[in-house]
Amino acid sequence: MRLGLAHLLRHGYLREAVIRVVVPLDPSRYLELPAVYAALAARPGQHVLDLASPKLLAVALAREGVDVTSVDAFGKEVERWRTLTRGLRRLRFEQADGRALPYDAGSFDHAYSVSVLEHIPGEGDRAALAELARVVRPGGRVLLTLPYAERGWDEFRERSLYGAESANSDRAFFQRWYDEHRVERLLGAAPGLRLLNREVVRLQPNLNDLYNRLFPLLVPLGPLFGVLARERAGPGGDVIRLSLERLPQP
Repeated sequence: MRLGLAHLLRHGYLREAVIRVVVPLDPSRYLELPAVYAALAARPGQHVLDLASPKLLAVALAREGVDVTSVDAFGKEVERWRTLTRGLRRLRFEQADGRALPYDAGSFDHAYSVSVLEHIPGEGDRAALAELARVVRPGGRVLLTLPYAERGWDEFRERSLYGAESANSDRAFFQRWYDEHRVERLLGAAPGLRLLNREVVRLQPNLNDLYNRLFPLLVPLGPLFGVLARERAGPGGDVIRLSLERLPQP
């Protein structure tokens, strides 16, 4: 809300600024952003890569003196956030494909991707994780969050929201839900990463199904769901958090 209000007061109307005020946080982000922030443990002056995550985490890190490069495949998204965060030092928004990042090996101290890899169709999630592993220095951390279910499945929508069309012209790929097998297969794409920690969590009470079923009617209540709910780990969780470490080069 602070980010949106500051832009509206200083520079006038911007749709993204209004959204920050009206809907500052989606419910699932309460399970993702604070945990990734804590596990990242980035220090001022370190270089961190954000792969297309909700941009508020990049803003929070930059405010604390961390140098953040936030990449996104969509140019309009990049421009919106450049406008919204104008004047904020140490934060760069760049357009890039997460499956082929334009950075040298070991360019960043750490990297994270919050609720992103599941939206990349085909083998794209594996390619993106391999790229995150490549651009992080040995000893650096890679943090991920993904939707989780006891049995993995692919979710489709009537139209594409992320430019990922399905081979079936009647449906568009939206995201994949990961189970244990899918998580292991994903991690196999980056043998240079060592798993430090994994957690399957949920909000309790969990209003995510209701929120999604009535979307966008309940969007303004999203922050309230998160404030009222508490985090619970274990069976029935719908978010998996993965903390990984880049191994030294052989």
